Amino acid sequence: MIKEAAQKHHIEVGSHKYQQHYLFSGKITCGYCGTVFKRQTRPHKICWACQQHLKSAQQCPVKAVSEKSLEAAFCNIINKLVYSEKFLLRPLLEGLKEEANANSDGQLISLTKQIKTNDHKAETLTELMHASLLDKAIYVNQTAKLEQDTYQCREKIKQLNGQNTDSANNFEDVRDLLRWCQQGQMLTEFDGTLFQEFVRQVVVNSSNEATFNLKCGLSLPEKLNKAATIENHFYRGIIKQRYNDPIKQAEYLYSIIESEGDLIG
Repeated sequence: MIKEAAQKHHIEVGSHKYQQHYLFSGKITCGYCGTVFKRQTRPHKICWACQQHLKSAQQCPVKAVSEKSLEAAFCNIINKLVYSEKFLLRPLLEGLKEEANANSDGQLISLTKQIKTNDHKAETLTELMHASLLDKAIYVNQTAKLEQDTYQCREKIKQLNGQNTDSANNFEDVRDLLRWCQQGQMLTEFDGTLFQEFVRQVVVNSSNEATFNLKCGLSLPEKLNKAATIENHFYRGIIKQRYNDPIKQAEYLYSIIESEGDLIG
């Protein structure tokens, strides 16, 4: 049946394109139980529903959401970022750059020096051992401690290098997002290409809210409006420095942006 369906829709079998046939396929998960959402065709609209909820509403209370509301929510996120690029995305980019420069170099140098020191101590222990100036039990014990410390240093270096790679990726993704937002083009309709470019995952918390996890590291909650209204007029509260972490500070700045509709309503 899968092969027949793939042939009908001109999808290559085994290429994983069947599972990713729709734009939102595999990208929407349930914030309550973690289950991947399933596409449903209903009268006059398309919805995405938690598969666990479809099996048992008692096991997962999160109800289905319309595709249009998800699309509108993404548009509102992009429009908010276009509106706030000067006080949100630009400081975020600078913060990530400063963080990467400050955190990595000093620690890596210190760990590398520690490994060299351990190697020197191990050589000294070996020389003392061969000269019969050191008890064998002490030699074995001290050498084991040095080897363990060196192993931990190497693991920490691997971890730091991994973090530096993640930070570099976040930096590039934020820069790409900033470049797009600097054009000043607010969305009036859903753009699937932009969604694929900037969104890693959508977590539906309830029928009224979803969190969009962007590829740049930002996690931005947005209301799911049943009317699927796209906003392009916004206001913001007083900006404060609440977090030292650039990502958390940017998420806080995003949270103080309100739409004109919210203020009137």
